[in-house]
Amino acid sequence: MDNFLGKIKTNFSKAKDEAEKYSKLAIQKTSNLVSQTKYNFAVNDAENKIVTVMAEIGEYVYSEYLSGAEFPADVAAKCEDIDALKEEIASLKERIADLKDATVCSSCGEYNSSENIYCAKCGEKLRQTPAADVDVTPAASDTEEDTAEEE
Repeated sequence: MDNFLGKIKTNFSKAKDEAEKYSKLAIQKTSNLVSQTKYNFAVNDAENKIVTVMAEIGEYVYSEYLSGAEFPADVAAKCEDIDALKEEIASLKERIADLKDATVCSSCGEYNSSENIYCAKCGEKLRQTPAADVDVTPAASDTEEDTAEEE
């Protein structure tokens, strides 16, 4: 009987040791995974900062291009690509404005509802629809009142 209890005790001790070993391994793996995730976030953050700085450099170079600075042919070609894209964007915005029956502010270029009197962006007074395009025929009741007032 002592031999039987000794075997149970030994097996229980082995099982306990194995459980401790695997729990420590699980803790190590979890810790590594958390560290990897932190490092991945740091890498993504650094990559996003690089993209931001590159965009700032690009904006600076393009600004210098617009000011007339000379650049190597490949850089100038990319700047010309930007010019073409800006023209395409302006054309597309005009089409959208036509579909929306919008008015373009002559001061800032913002598209406004044709019902607006002032620009929503800069506050400049918008062009009014020419009188020739507006129906100025008085309503029948207005004509009768005007006639009655004249007599």
